[in-house]
Amino acid sequence: MSEQDRETEDDEDGGTLDTAPMLPGRPPDHQTSALTYAQRPGQAGRGLTTLLLLGRALAWLLLHLLLPGTVFLLVLLPAAAVVYLGFLCHSRVHPAPGPGCRALLSDRGSAALIVFGFLLLPPLLVLASAVRSHLMRRLRPLLPPSAWTPEPHSNREEQFCACV
Repeated sequence: MSEQDRETEDDEDGGTLDTAPMLPGRPPDHQTSALTYAQRPGQAGRGLTTLLLLGRALAWLLLHLLLPGTVFLLVLLPAAAVVYLGFLCHSRVHPAPGPGCRALLSDRGSAALIVFGFLLLPPLLVLASAVRSHLMRRLRPLLPPSAWTPEPHSNREEQFCACV
């Protein structure tokens, strides 16, 4: 078989010639610089996305941890102060109370302050919860929308169906 017959057989079989390049050629220099600059906005976009994710995490931290902690601390502070004053002026807790405590409160008065402070806690907890809920509702529009949203269920019976 001659060399020319082999080439025609390769062409008929759909084979590629050995001279065809395996990789695309290098683009000219003006296209190379355009490609390099075109990649930079993508990198900047990824950096911006990272900053946005960090900002969202910080906003979540402030809204869900620090805000309730601050609200509960401020609302429960009066009850804590009354209980502390009661314990500070009671002779069994503090063996030598100061002269101001002895002039203002007896042991019975200190015990009454302690009891009154603990009785203040439940209503103040309810008040703190209401304030926190109100602030969360008011501050939620400032946050970006969450990625997870529950799917609406049109047929509730399908959820509780015991399929066999």
